[in-house]
Amino acid sequence: MKHSIDFFKDEIRDGFYITTAVKIAWANTLDVLDEIDRICKKYDISYFADWGTLLGAVRHHGFIPWDDDLDICMKRENYVKFREVADSELPSHYDIHDYERHEDHRLFLARVVSNKKMCFEPEFMKKHYNFPWLAGVDIFLKDHLYTDADEESRRDREVLEILACADGLIDKTISRQNADAHIREFEKRYSVRIPFKGNDRETFVALYRLAEKQMSRVNPEKSEMIGQVFPWVLKSGLSAGEPKSDYEKIIAVPFEDTYIPIPACYDRILSRKYGNYLQIRKVWGGHDYPYFESQKKEIEKLSGSSFTTFRFDRQMFKRPVPDKSGSLKTICQECMQGLEEYLAEISNAVISGEYGSLEELFQGSLQLAEDLGTLIERTKGEHRESVKAVIASLEKYCSGLVENFNSFAEAGRAIDTDALKNTLDAACDSIRKNITERKEILFITTGHTEWRNLLSFYEEECSSEDNDIYVISMPLFAKDFLGNILTVGEVKDENKDGLKDGIKDEINDELKDNIPDHVSAEKYKGLIGEHLIGYDVYDPVLHCPNRIYFQNPYDGANPFLTIPEKFYSENLRNYTEELICVPIGETSEFTDKDYNDQYNLKNYACTPGSVYADRIIVQSENIRDQYISALTSFAGEDTRNDWEKKITVI
Repeated sequence: MKHSIDFFKDEIRDGFYITTAVKIAWANTLDVLDEIDRICKKYDISYFADWGTLLGAVRHHGFIPWDDDLDICMKRENYVKFREVADSELPSHYDIHDYERHEDHRLFLARVVSNKKMCFEPEFMKKHYNFPWLAGVDIFLKDHLYTDADEESRRDREVLEILACADGLIDKTISRQNADAHIREFEKRYSVRIPFKGNDRETFVALYRLAEKQMSRVNPEKSEMIGQVFPWVLKSGLSAGEPKSDYEKIIAVPFEDTYIPIPACYDRILSRKYGNYLQIRKVWGGHDYPYFESQKKEIEKLSGSSFTTFRFDRQMFKRPVPDKSGSLKTICQECMQGLEEYLAEISNAVISGEYGSLEELFQGSLQLAEDLGTLIERTKGEHRESVKAVIASLEKYCSGLVENFNSFAEAGRAIDTDALKNTLDAACDSIRKNITERKEILFITTGHTEWRNLLSFYEEECSSEDNDIYVISMPLFAKDFLGNILTVGEVKDENKDGLKDGIKDEINDELKDNIPDHVSAEKYKGLIGEHLIGYDVYDPVLHCPNRIYFQNPYDGANPFLTIPEKFYSENLRNYTEELICVPIGETSEFTDKDYNDQYNLKNYACTPGSVYADRIIVQSENIRDQYISALTSFAGEDTRNDWEKKITVI
């Protein structure tokens, strides 16, 4: 896999929530760019990021968060070199969309696409992160412009005249007779031969080739300006041009998990296009978001099937009573009762003088106490002070058993059942105080960045001395489209060590300033202590925590990532009294007018975690309204009251 597991995680950038589904689209687009880059390096072809991709590279070191396409640009001479080798160099399943190959393509740019058609074959899906849709990179062209504005204007009118004839011929907006007359004029003017009898499509392509030839006709040595002739120079003339010197030197900068070339004079270029380009303005235009949504709708319409991976059922709201039968607290109660019964039988044997069963009773009581102590240490963690107190009291009782039996067996001394009862009572009191009567709180996060949004809840729960706190930094696994885990051995940040390292980095390095003001570094580092536990060690059946705080659960609804099934929200609620969902971070205060935010909201809010949670905690009343609206639309108007009760603001 070309990208790390962490690349595909949900995250929030500049207040915009980016879901795994969009990250998958990004990954496939970056893979197309990787193929283009490989060819360009092999044949010494220059290209550079353009438009929103250039802005994203400089301002965000990757995609603009609310964008998902990738634009690069080549000067005409480099594009010609690229097209000469592209067909033989690109993977066989790739395709190039342009006006020559695709009838609905009337743009003077090329789009390199990841496949010739949408594909649901298992091997293709596996290689493309469960993404059956077409991903592509647009290649824009820059041609040299005339230095004289009138001469440039004359060239632009000629190009527009050719395009009007070609488009009119295909759209049937001009007669064949008029089209033929124009074509004869073009043949005479440009000394070319254009087929114009019979096949309109063939004639259309020939005319577009002629237009493109006129776009590229300026001698580079006699030009100081370059520009994207179609459509900008055709619309605005020489004023749409740029100094060609701005594009003479190319540098590589970070872009997501790779690098992308950009003009060294990017500041001048971006300032011309966007003004103060460092100022964040969440604007949108160009194509539907996300780009694969139109493809999905097309297939859904043709097949009559939906690609929705999670569907709501009213039965999901029925809250099961937590099953505590296998919990440590229940086992402790049973074991305490068992120890008391053993001691009662020992006392009865001493009183009756029937000593034949004493050794068996002593051994049984000793084994039960030792096994209970071992279970408590393994489940709760031997480093906790509460566990140490319980183990000390059990060890004292076990020592009393051994001493009493040995003195009875070897010296015939009386068994002090009163002393044994006192030590057993003390052990049981310690178990009740430190195990059965204490509350257990579990936090499940997927990394140190996400942990910030749980920190205030963590601090609040830690403030009570009656709480046992556990924190799991949950690793993520890739899955195929059938749900089978693919990458058990490819987890980048191993549970608690990854969270430890991440928090240390934040404190010791440049992210230190991002720690909330009200949280001291020492409190933040406190997480590194006794509360962390590995996901493979923590058994929800044994622990049965009173409360569980979780974030994006990455359970069955996620298109590419998953976690161990026992930590799915549907399963967790079987073993806790309260399941609390907290988002991974704060978003901007978007409204129902922000289409991109609303689209992603459906992907991270309308999930099993929201349905199975007892509470969903959000950042503001506005975001609460957005959640209620999205979830009601997803689950049905009759569920609105349920969401209004479940979603709270803190």
